Amino acid sequence: MSWRLDDIPVYELTKTSVTGPNFNVVQLAFHRLGEPLYLPLTGLRSLELVLEREAWVVVDRGQNDIPVLAWTDFQREGRSALHAPVPCYLKTYHIHATVILAQVTKFLEQELAKRIAERQNACEIENVTPLKKD
Repeated sequence: MSWRLDDIPVYELTKTSVTGPNFNVVQLAFHRLGEPLYLPLTGLRSLELVLEREAWVVVDRGQNDIPVLAWTDFQREGRSALHAPVPCYLKTYHIHATVILAQVTKFLEQELAKRIAERQNACEIENVTPLKKD
């Protein structure tokens, strides 16, 4: 999906950052759930969040996956702590894209936490032999 971002004109480009916990949960989700991740944004009509290593993109499925907003160019190097924010760019492709920004961020946190927990609960540990101290 990130390859399509260069084909669409950007309405506004802003230097920003994502929170350390949000960046970390996405990286954890990539390791546990695979990549890319598709998260339909419940309550936001035909919008879907597509998570890739290079970009997190909100697309409109009803409009041929046209991007609405995207976080790109994550500057991973130089982080001194896991809680530190990760600098990046926010590209908006629609005049009202920032209106949904808080909703998307909240949904990202909740949905990934839910999916990671479901995956963790689904792992079978029945064949693990418990360690016993004699």
